[in-house]
Amino acid sequence: MSESPAPIAGVITRLLDALAEAGRRVPEPPPSPVTLDDGAAALFSIAGQAGATLFSVWAEEEETGGVASGISLFFSVPDEAGARGLLGTQREAVRVRSELDLYRPLGEAISSLANRGADSRRPERGGVPFPLGASDPDIDFRVHFADGALGTWVTAVARDRRTRAAFPSFRELPMSTEDAVSLDELFFELSALFNGQPVLFSGERGSGRTTTLHAAMEALPDNVRGLAVLDEPRALDSRIGMTRPGEAGMLGTLRAFLRQDPDVVLADEVRTPEELAFLLQSALTGHATLAVIEAPTPEAALARLREAMPELPVSAFIVHHTRDAKSGARTITLHR
Repeated sequence: MSESPAPIAGVITRLLDALAEAGRRVPEPPPSPVTLDDGAAALFSIAGQAGATLFSVWAEEEETGGVASGISLFFSVPDEAGARGLLGTQREAVRVRSELDLYRPLGEAISSLANRGADSRRPERGGVPFPLGASDPDIDFRVHFADGALGTWVTAVARDRRTRAAFPSFRELPMSTEDAVSLDELFFELSALFNGQPVLFSGERGSGRTTTLHAAMEALPDNVRGLAVLDEPRALDSRIGMTRPGEAGMLGTLRAFLRQDPDVVLADEVRTPEELAFLLQSALTGHATLAVIEAPTPEAALARLREAMPELPVSAFIVHHTRDAKSGARTITLHR
């Protein structure tokens, strides 16, 4: 454990002062850090206690030719009356500058704390619980690392229990282990979905279709860029931009999405043949396309596809959901 550059304690003090000025409480401020490891732990403690939705440790070149670095905490606040955005919230930031010579070593300390690369499939990701060391934490920070010439840009996204429950892994869903592994590999690799084959999450209302769509979002690789139209969007991380259909409706929102050329397009819920036809065209033009539709059987889901595009040139992959009327038990089956 190396001694910290002197600025780390000062940066933490300035951050606490800035939060207090913004009306953001930190009930139990961490001790003044002595080492970089202390400073890294203090950042997560402060962000967790203050209720930040994410924070970043950053450095970037300025127009004047210099380089600025600092720490930014972001908070979600409700939109003002009459100005409701697509997510229903807006983001407020609390920022402090830090010395540039702190940027690289602090990024390295956070990498160590977050156990960066523990998942060999996701070498640019780590995780930190809050409180530190908790097995079932109030908040689980998903930490992303982007290496650059100046050091490592760190982005930590706060995931509370509700968010973690809303975005489960496939292994937590009512399907066979074999199917869970198959879906996890499909959405992590993605290559099979760039050949025009759409993925439909079918079933009746209340059967768990949206939860499975969320599991697919959770399985996507870190280098993907996706856009999702959801009735109830919830912040996940930087891979996927989420929005409500808004005044433009599902079809208008999807058209706007495609102009941004995302890797993945996700829609919940597709209700009309026109919306479904547009998504099928999205799949055929090289975008991995995932959609939730209402259909009582896989055959009914396929019939809806053929209604939307009678000359469908590729087969669909249907993930079908059923719910027992008496017991309420849910089952998920795959139909290729």
